[in-house]
Amino acid sequence: MSVNEPFEPSPSNAAGKLYADDRFMVRNRHQIRHLLQSMIDQRSMINAHPDGRDQSFPSAVLEVDEHGLLLDASPLPSLNRTVESAATLLCFGLVDKVTVRFQLQQPRRVERDGHIAFQVPLPEEVYHLQRREFYRLETPVGDSPYCLLPDPDGGQPSRWRVLDISAGGLALMLPAPQNLLSLQSRYHGCELQIPESPPIITTMVACNLRQQKQANGVEMTRVGLRFDGLPRGADTLIQRYIFRIDRLRKARANGD
Repeated sequence: MSVNEPFEPSPSNAAGKLYADDRFMVRNRHQIRHLLQSMIDQRSMINAHPDGRDQSFPSAVLEVDEHGLLLDASPLPSLNRTVESAATLLCFGLVDKVTVRFQLQQPRRVERDGHIAFQVPLPEEVYHLQRREFYRLETPVGDSPYCLLPDPDGGQPSRWRVLDISAGGLALMLPAPQNLLSLQSRYHGCELQIPESPPIITTMVACNLRQQKQANGVEMTRVGLRFDGLPRGADTLIQRYIFRIDRLRKARANGD
């Protein structure tokens, strides 16, 4: 499978309240086919997760028509067996460097001229995040990421719960007054700890600081931080967390 550019997995979520912001959901079948055909034309790489699990494999859309699409298989037979037994494939990709994400149902193994692929119906919806926009997830208190900030005096880093997170950045709530962060300053060696994922070491920029009074009357400082150069694969971990939380919330809303 040839790829023109390095793969950068996607920002955020999707699906008919299927996970997140409905503004970025494409459900028109013609538009869905157009997006998938653009992935073929641009030789865009896909990261496919059988049943949305951590295990994934690089793939690509090989063919698309009004009925469905053909997805490239993994070079690993064991992974292909996992795909065959999966009910869904959660896929991340790019079109014109803009995120697309979609879920494919019931992959069926086929062979074309000795080449293994998976035949699947068209996705019912595709999350197409518009350029420079990121869906921001408000994190649950009991299952939220944490961020370790370096101490300006060289002491031990401080650990803060992440209030919301996106592929572009996150928000923290610090006591007021605070001397950890200054507006538009860059902070190296920050550590993002996402549940069920390895820690992410990154640089962050403080984009906004806002005083906010809590329900108990205590003044706090809400800080918005932008990621500045996430390491490779980090946005996949962020998106997997966002997808998991949105999926749990949808299941609870449906009484599952």
